[in-house]
Amino acid sequence: MKILTAKKGDRHADTSELEKAIDRLVYKLYQLTYDEVKIIDPEFELTEQEYTAIKIE
Repeated sequence: MKILTAKKGDRHADTSELEKAIDRLVYKLYQLTYDEVKIIDPEFELTEQEYTAIKIE
C-alpha cells in the first residue's frame, strides 16, 4: 500500500527500499537459502548473517 500511495503522489517516487524489503520477505517465504538468493539476485545487498536473521512471524 505504501508503494501505491507514493506512486500515486509522484509517479517517479523512489520506492526501491520498500521493493527490496518485499523481495526479502518473498525469499524467506519460499525458504530460499542465501546462495539461492544470490543466484536470483546477484546484487543482493545483505550479508548471509543479515539474511539469516530475517524472521517471518
